[in-house]
Amino acid sequence: MDLHQLRVFHAAVTSGGFSRAGDQLHLSQSTVSQHIKLLESEVGCQLFLRVGKRVQVTEAGKVLLPYAERIFRDLKNAEMALREMSELRRGTVRLGVGPTTLIYRLPPVLSEYQRRFPEIEIFVLAGTTEFLLQELRSQRIDLAIVMPTGSQPGVSVKPLGREELVIVVNRDHPFAKRHSIEPAELSTLRLILYEKNTAMQNLVDSYFESLRITPNIAMEVENNEAIKSLVRAGLGSSILPLCAVANEPPDGALRILRVKGKPLIRHLQLASAAADVFPKAIEELAFALTSALTPPGVDHQKTDRQKRSALANESIGQG
Repeated sequence: MDLHQLRVFHAAVTSGGFSRAGDQLHLSQSTVSQHIKLLESEVGCQLFLRVGKRVQVTEAGKVLLPYAERIFRDLKNAEMALREMSELRRGTVRLGVGPTTLIYRLPPVLSEYQRRFPEIEIFVLAGTTEFLLQELRSQRIDLAIVMPTGSQPGVSVKPLGREELVIVVNRDHPFAKRHSIEPAELSTLRLILYEKNTAMQNLVDSYFESLRITPNIAMEVENNEAIKSLVRAGLGSSILPLCAVANEPPDGALRILRVKGKPLIRHLQLASAAADVFPKAIEELAFALTSALTPPGVDHQKTDRQKRSALANESIGQG
């Protein structure tokens, strides 16, 4: 049975006849009768008794009627629920992001999004790029802010911009009073870096390879805040995103240096499952993240809904 047949059946019952049902649905009486016959054939029993020009609902029809009405109620409720979601009155958006970006760059963005759409629940999952891409492919998150890692089938991305990574030393370090160091001096640092086989450490490894320098790695630590604590304690130096140390007090324990002529840059991308259209709540958060994290001067005030919902046309690591 299909919905149209059920609507004809319901109209015939509630209006009291095939002719009135036809008037209500803008169908001829013969068309109404044909739909009823098809429905009776499909369910295998008679729904109406024909007595001259009159029809009477059978016991089978009386059994079917409340089920039909329940189907129409559920359909209406589904339509209302989807309309509420499309109007951003309810729903959930699941965002994956690295801890550094989450701590230092996203709170104002997420706060403003929550202010604009208070009925949308934001679920945030922090982790490495590799972990977040796995969660994205498994459809456990909707969006992820990641670093390039090579081609990922089924994943689309949009460039978000770039971040500078800087050398961070303790205030008692011999380099602490300087603003920059020569590339060759990197080999003299006792470094506290990231865990192996992560996008961040792969970027740092490639950087040293390009300089033909073998780094002196003293520790491998998962978390930027833990790394900063170890540097404050004088246990080594590190390479951290500038946003992670930009607000450190001038008289604090950390000092920032840059490498002369050889800046280290990491790129960020907004990843999603490859799709042509996204729910509005996801689309709006993607636009908010893009607006906040793309470099100044890039036109992200686009009103074209397709441009905002198409997160990318290229795979991770391309373009």
